[in-house]
Amino acid sequence: MKKQRLIPPRDCVEEIARRLAIIAAQPQLNAILGVNPDALAEAEQRQALRRRGQQLGPLHGVPLIVKDNIACAGQPLTAGCEALAALRPTTDALVVQRLRAAGAIILARANMSEFAFDVRSRSSLGGDVHHPLFPGITAGGSSGGSAAAVAAGMAEGALGTDTGGSIRIPCSYTGLVGLRPRLRRAMMEGIAPLSLSKDTVGPMVHSVQDAALLHGILHGHRPRAVEPVSLKGVRFGTIRALEGSDAQQHEVWHAALAQLTRHGATLVETDLPILGEIEVATCLSLYEFRVGFDAWLKQHPGAPAICGGLSLQDDFCRSSCPC
Repeated sequence: MKKQRLIPPRDCVEEIARRLAIIAAQPQLNAILGVNPDALAEAEQRQALRRRGQQLGPLHGVPLIVKDNIACAGQPLTAGCEALAALRPTTDALVVQRLRAAGAIILARANMSEFAFDVRSRSSLGGDVHHPLFPGITAGGSSGGSAAAVAAGMAEGALGTDTGGSIRIPCSYTGLVGLRPRLRRAMMEGIAPLSLSKDTVGPMVHSVQDAALLHGILHGHRPRAVEPVSLKGVRFGTIRALEGSDAQQHEVWHAALAQLTRHGATLVETDLPILGEIEVATCLSLYEFRVGFDAWLKQHPGAPAICGGLSLQDDFCRSSCPC
């Protein structure tokens, strides 16, 4: 099991300066849309508290990166859209409030799929997010900027949002641990919506321990260590119809299944009788996006309602979605 990396640094200022230098050295990844201009000042404040023997919480002085659909007061909130570049929320999202209360420093805002609606991370504001190890390959989406940033060492952890795989896909592409929490509508306070019935927010990190730490903090719980559990007798359903036809994907997928069985799990082949209907149905998110995002825009005075003569939603859907 990988060890916990989200540990308060001995020198908060040195840590923030080092991570900012890593961000500055890798602009070609397009992982970051902007850095927090107050990050070093916040680090100095955290270090002063540390010298006095005080600590705000388990993330004291730890730099984190957040996807740019999550509000950080006074900083841009763009959802990757160039038309929203001037939008500035006046309050932090609930999850950001909890991270700050635990001592974290929000270091930067991550690039993403525009409006969080793609399995790549491509936006009109930041371009394509590139994989840190394979520059010609996508880092996945829609939280690809968060994944690329953590994989490249810009921070040890980041927040992403997940509607239909947007944390899990980029984490799988970059070798990270991503967690899509159970849906809790209240957790999305201050986050630009895609699908009100499916949106979630969660951690993107290097280890299960770090995922558990951030998950607890985000949900207002006291963090606790995660202990290994046995898979003996645990049953997992597998759906052969969703395996696809790519040989390399098959190799990785079946290696993972074999690993589960070696640790005692039981695999049960499962059918989805409604799979055919699902494949031809229009995605629910396309309907919910128009309603939810329009209502979100109205909550932000000065936010544009139109883009190039079309509503933002229509412009996006006509160029990027099969709606």
